[in-house]
Amino acid sequence: MKFKNIFVILLPLLILSCVAKEPQKPQASQTMQTINHELRKPKEITSWAYWLQGPSIAALAESPYDLIVMDYSADGTDKRKFLAKDISVLHKFDKTVLSYFSIGEAEEYRFYWQKKWKDNPPNFLGPENPDWTGNYKVKYWREDWWETGLRPYLDRILEAGFDGVYLDIIDGYWFWHEQGVDVNSTADDMVKLIKRIADYCRAKAGKDFIVCPQNGLGIINDCSPVYRDLYLKTVNMVGLESLLANIHSKDDQNYRLKLAKEIADSTITILDVEYIDEQEYPDYLEQLKALDFKIIPYGSTPDAALDSLTNFNKYHQSK
Repeated sequence: MKFKNIFVILLPLLILSCVAKEPQKPQASQTMQTINHELRKPKEITSWAYWLQGPSIAALAESPYDLIVMDYSADGTDKRKFLAKDISVLHKFDKTVLSYFSIGEAEEYRFYWQKKWKDNPPNFLGPENPDWTGNYKVKYWREDWWETGLRPYLDRILEAGFDGVYLDIIDGYWFWHEQGVDVNSTADDMVKLIKRIADYCRAKAGKDFIVCPQNGLGIINDCSPVYRDLYLKTVNMVGLESLLANIHSKDDQNYRLKLAKEIADSTITILDVEYIDEQEYPDYLEQLKALDFKIIPYGSTPDAALDSLTNFNKYHQSK
């Protein structure tokens, strides 16, 4: 999901295309300084909320949710990034806080973007995403993407004291496969990147730093067996969008449910967000009861704007 001051928020029809199909060669990380703050020990998570656009620290602190997924910045720009004092407020209210972080696309409004790239793109920059103006696929395995976009971004997240990262565009590996690259190679390289991110952050912030990819469940089938094992040993959580509502097809849903169960059976926490009306929350919770694995749910608004908190936990806690 992106910032609405940059992009037009798309309706549920776009959501269908975003989840329609489940479909890097990182080198050793650089020498790192120790972060002054200490990462808190992970707590049991029973609820979560997803608020990217203009999140209010006060509202999040007072909310009933255990885990918060938010952007490192109020509007996506470096000028309005959250500081350690802001995240510490959430910690005082016993919140676990993950920073949203797109690793498979470059975004024009981020601090690393350079205007000259329009006419003279760097070697890691791929084509613009036709569904999200100003977002560009990246060759995520390249070292220049790590040095230009990823490592400096992670440093900001770590300096602010986030408890982990919520990694988006994991299914970017499928895009490059569709461009003619062997899927084992693209999937393996994405797992390598996730592992590199985990190693970099845990070396600075501690072993309990949380790594949570969003979507891209098919990676555990498309990567090599050794990288499947590496993925399942590296990530703590996996976030999903539109698993039970606004689905592309029943076959696709069944495939995603099967993969989600495999991941859950590996003791990885599954988060799910559905973009639905409030009156649909009870039905959503009923659907969860029929599953044979645990999901921590969140009901957001149908426009997928992610620009506010909802009352979902009121329904969730009553069940």
